[in-house]
Amino acid sequence: MHISMAALKGLHLDVVWWLVTPQNPLKIDKPADMDVRLALCREMAQTPKIVVSDIEREMGTQITYQTIKKLKKTHPKVDFVWISGMDNALTLHKWNNWKELLRQIPTVHITRKPATSLIRQCPLRMYSAQHHVYVNRAARYPLIPGTTFWMLQKKMVNVSSTEIRNSLKQT
Repeated sequence: MHISMAALKGLHLDVVWWLVTPQNPLKIDKPADMDVRLALCREMAQTPKIVVSDIEREMGTQITYQTIKKLKKTHPKVDFVWISGMDNALTLHKWNNWKELLRQIPTVHITRKPATSLIRQCPLRMYSAQHHVYVNRAARYPLIPGTTFWMLQKKMVNVSSTEIRNSLKQT
């Protein structure tokens, strides 16, 4: 929720779509039941600015590149941007078709402490074909494919989804 609200405000977005995936191909552990996760997401997203979708299940994919191509085809007038936290930025180079994905859609990564050193070490930051923009203040930025936005948050939630899942396993 923090990432979504930060992106909405920081980039002056109209709406954020939460794409609940059937399975992250980079994770070994199977996720909780898809319908349970959808229901939890819908319960958490208590604003019309967040739309929860199971489009990847409908499409029969878990590959972001395929999802983005489909979304752009079905919604040609929409300017999409891929929003994630630093965990995804640090592993993006392991995703299927990651370079093609970056040519299809701009990305925004919400940083967490230590923000500047995490960005500096990030393999995506070292990808020279990508244009990198540091966002220090809210504004309407042009959402151009081939651009990565690094949102430097003043108010950060310094916890990752992996940490949350691990803490739930222990209880």
